[in-house]
Amino acid sequence: MHELGITQGIIDRAREAALANGGRRVTDLFLTMTPAADFSQESIEMYFEMLAGEDDFFRGAALHFDHKLVAATCLSCSDEFNTDAPQPVCPQCGSLLVQLDPDAPMVVLTDVGIDDAEDDEARSAER
Repeated sequence: MHELGITQGIIDRAREAALANGGRRVTDLFLTMTPAADFSQESIEMYFEMLAGEDDFFRGAALHFDHKLVAATCLSCSDEFNTDAPQPVCPQCGSLLVQLDPDAPMVVLTDVGIDDAEDDEARSAER
């Protein structure tokens, strides 16, 4: 259920970034997820729709996900490797005793697409 709080945090940061840049509404949110996330992309999408679906500032906004590898260390043989699996198997010894980088981010808002007043005025002038 902590995905609800994480998604709310993403929405809050996107709103702050958009407003700081003269945005009238958010059109796109660009997120990077790693296997360190103990939740799915689908859960973020579901909570985003629930939290922002009726908010005019986010109406029609699209989520864009990029998935990145995370560093991992085998606790059996000390092999270090990168993985895209949330529960990886050590490629060196086959152990399941693998620790993902504890400092790896789970999900990060990397960019926000906005409509700003200038874009709206330009579209109105073109009509």
